[in-house]
Amino acid sequence: MEQSNFIHSLRNKRIKIKVIESKLPNGRAFRREVVEHPGAVVILPILDDRVILIRQFRTAVNSWVHELPAGTLDKLDETPEDCAKRELREETGFIAGKIKKLFKLYTSPGFCTEVIYAFLAKDLRRGISSPEETEFIQMLEVSLSEAIGLVLKDPVLDAKTALTLLYYERQIK
Repeated sequence: MEQSNFIHSLRNKRIKIKVIESKLPNGRAFRREVVEHPGAVVILPILDDRVILIRQFRTAVNSWVHELPAGTLDKLDETPEDCAKRELREETGFIAGKIKKLFKLYTSPGFCTEVIYAFLAKDLRRGISSPEETEFIQMLEVSLSEAIGLVLKDPVLDAKTALTLLYYERQIK
């Protein structure tokens, strides 16, 4: 595929929206809006065979959502693993003794570059959470089956959480 030509963009704190002109493999030209995202992580914390799940109010959907701890890579040089450790600590207070990358996924590759790296966190020790001032989070400790049930029955399904829990249940456990 031929290199895309940049036309213009809009940027905020976390994302950039670009309009590009590109060509398909058959030579047909087109314009597309692309959301550039720095990437994110989702963490599956396991504590004594229990899943640490959060219930968080999400302004974008104006609803409470059951999900795993997660967050955006904030610093230019922050690795996904460092981000996973930071987000786990910030949102739950837990510090992982072991952290393992499970997989990565594109959230919406039709218009967005966001890639989410899924991690498994074990050997957890309790610490103090420090959520961002715009985050309102309630923490739950539940069995894997309860976590999957809560997520799948939630009126607002969080895809990264559902996929991570089901991947763990099918591939790891």
